[in-house]
Amino acid sequence: MTSEFLSFERTVQLLAGSPNFYLVKVNTQGDYVYMNDLFIYRHSSFYNASEVRSAALALHPDDHAASYQVYQHCVAHPDRSFPTTLRKLDGKGGYIVTYWEYRADIDSDGVLSGVIGIGHDVTAFESRKEHLHFLTATLNQLAEQQSHEFRRPLANVLGLVEVLKDLGQGNDQIKEITDRLIASCEHLNKEFEVFLIKDLTGNRRFE
Repeated sequence: MTSEFLSFERTVQLLAGSPNFYLVKVNTQGDYVYMNDLFIYRHSSFYNASEVRSAALALHPDDHAASYQVYQHCVAHPDRSFPTTLRKLDGKGGYIVTYWEYRADIDSDGVLSGVIGIGHDVTAFESRKEHLHFLTATLNQLAEQQSHEFRRPLANVLGLVEVLKDLGQGNDQIKEITDRLIASCEHLNKEFEVFLIKDLTGNRRFE
């Protein structure tokens, strides 16, 4: 047997009963020929230990292309591992988000026998990320409302200052007062800009 084949057997020994990591093997026909206990338990609506079934059976329809692309990468580069995130249907109308590392498996004769995948569930992480995006969008909306509410009276003050400035032409005291008022309003506006909420990409919003 080649070292690669022994490596897969050793991996099975380590992860067959893992409570955290999935281990699967997909043959060249696209069927699961090995699934560890955790994978079968989490996807019992589609798979069991006694049947060889298509790896695409529980795959989210929108992720078929990504899954095939990773398989092709593994075949083209059998010495490398390739990561991907795939959604698996949960049999209840939803899906489980899973992160995987895939690598080609070479049999004892040096022939490609399929692809091995080690994965884990990242649904909770994905949900938190979506929640953060929701919260950030809500805060951005609030910041925009605050911006309009704040800038409306500020614009009114600046308008009145300009009127006062026009009325006081030739009066140095009024000019000094209006210049200071304008400078203070502009400074206040800039200070407000600092507190505008930023989105998760780091881009300033509502400027």
